[in-house]
Parts: sequence; C-alpha cells; structure tokens
Amino acid sequence: MLAGGVVGEAVAEPAPVKQTLRVTELGAVTTVRVDAAGASCRIGYITITRTSMCLDVAARVELLRNGRPVGSADFEIKHSMGLNSSKLKWGESFTVGKATLVNASGIRVNVTVGAGRAVKTSVKFPQGSTLGPVRKGTVGYTATVKKKKTLTTPASYRFSFTKPGYTGGDITYKSAKFRCDDTFWARNNRQRVKNPGCVFPGYAPTFSLSRTDAKVKESARHIADAQRAITGHPGASTPLHRITDEKTINKHRTAMCGRTHAPQGKDCDEYPFAATKEGGNPRRGSIRVISASDNRAAGARLGGFYKSQRVLNGDAYYVGIK
Repeated sequence: MLAGGVVGEAVAEPAPVKQTLRVTELGAVTTVRVDAAGASCRIGYITITRTSMCLDVAARVELLRNGRPVGSADFEIKHSMGLNSSKLKWGESFTVGKATLVNASGIRVNVTVGAGRAVKTSVKFPQGSTLGPVRKGTVGYTATVKKKKTLTTPASYRFSFTKPGYTGGDITYKSAKFRCDDTFWARNNRQRVKNPGCVFPGYAPTFSLSRTDAKVKESARHIADAQRAITGHPGASTPLHRITDEKTINKHRTAMCGRTHAPQGKDCDEYPFAATKEGGNPRRGSIRVISASDNRAAGARLGGFYKSQRVLNGDAYYVGIK
C-alpha cells in the first residue's frame, strides 16, 4: 500500500466565473408638453411640441462577476427629434454623454433604431466605440403613408453594450409617438390641399385670434367672453376636439343657431365651434350675431390652422385669444 493518499481520488475543479453586463434605465420617463421649440431637456423626461421632441435618459452599465457588481458606468443619452409637418422625411440627433467609469473601461456601445415597416431609418454612429468620451449620432427617417391614411408609431431605440469576457447587455426604450398622414385632399379627392407630413399628436396646439385684428375682432371678442365660463382656452382642464363628419357638424350648427335670425351681412357665431366634439350644446355653449365677413375670416384661419398643425378628426387643440 502506498503512503500519502488514496489511489484514484478526484480533484474538485473550481467553479467557472460568470461575467455579465447589466444595463438599466435609471427612473421612469415622463412626457411633458411645452409651448416653445428648443425647450431644454431634463433627465427622465420626454418634452414635446407639435413637431419637436427632446428625450433625456439616465442609464447605468454594471459589470457583474458571479452576480456581484465589480464596476459601473453612469451616463446620459439625449435625443432631439424634429418632425416636418409638410414632409415625410425628418431627422434626429442623439448623444451618449460622458460616462463616469468605476473599474469599467473597455465597454463598447452599438446603436440601432427602428420605427416599423412603413418607416425607414438610417443610423450614423461610431459603432463599437467605448463608453467614456461623448459620442454623437444621427438618425434619418423616411415614412411611407398611403393616400387618405395615417401612420402612428414611436421610434424604438436599442443600445447594446459589450466587453471582452463578459456577456453583453441592452437597454431599449421608445420616443413619443409621432403621426404621419396624407389626409388633406379636396372633396373630389383629386387634389391635395396640404402635402403629407408628420406631427406629435400628443401635443395639443393653440389656435390664436386677436381682439385688435380688424378682420376677426368680433369673433375674437365673442370667444374671449364665452371662455369665461366655457373650456377650450390654454390652461383649461380640457381642450376642444376637432370632428370632421359633416352631418354631425351641421347638427351642431342647427342646435346652436337654428332659431337665430341673422340679418343680411351678419352670421350666427357659435363657441365651441360646430366642428368640435364639444359643440352643439346650447346649455354649454355661446352664440352671438356678428359680421359675416369677420366670421368667415376667422373660419378660414381655423381651416388654415388645421392644415398647418395637421389637426385631424379627434385631435385636441386650444383656442387662445389675445
């Protein structure tokens, strides 16, 4: 018998080390609406106007060894998207900000952006660059929308992170929903009255009239007086909502003005407008006999507002009087 051990005894192998990257978005993202383009971004917010979006996300990549953190990288990702209300092409810039690294060198980042089959995207970014310095990129978008149709979708972002010897990780999130449409056609459906384009429908734009504008001063004064008791002005709890069904619009107009006699050169003006969901209710509306030319000038401006802001059936908007 040999001294010092047992023949054939197994030697235990050390457990393999499992190294992974864990990527997290720090905090929920909240959507806010502002009245001016170029508003400053805030971490954790999507800030939108009718045609612009600013999105600022805080993120962290953690290096895990057997499930335990051994390093980290903290940084911001900031987006700025500008839609075009008269075109189906637009752009976005984004920045992966300077990272605070703790035992986390050599983490590389790749970016992909999609928005569904009807929207082509083109991403330009130094793919595979390391976290640490500021990295900038752009996205080009081209949408396809059929005649008299709409397309509503967000952009979907994926930031993928890798490091040699580690299993990679991703962070994914979305932009505010944008909507593209080709719905502004003449009644004969043979001629466009507005080129197709895109907006953020989650933002309610404001239609403005002035009491000092000679062409629409009577309309403006009527609305201003009515808004003392009726909703629809900026800051009100609820906006107005456009409707496009002609039968309903005529029904609203009759309910408000059907019993009012307007002499020659005058019109019965109603607020909320007949072409709104809120219109057509005498108990919650206002009428006034005003100059026909004034009433029609204000109506023409409202129609132009619908086109310029791409206000479609069901869209919310406010009426502001100066």
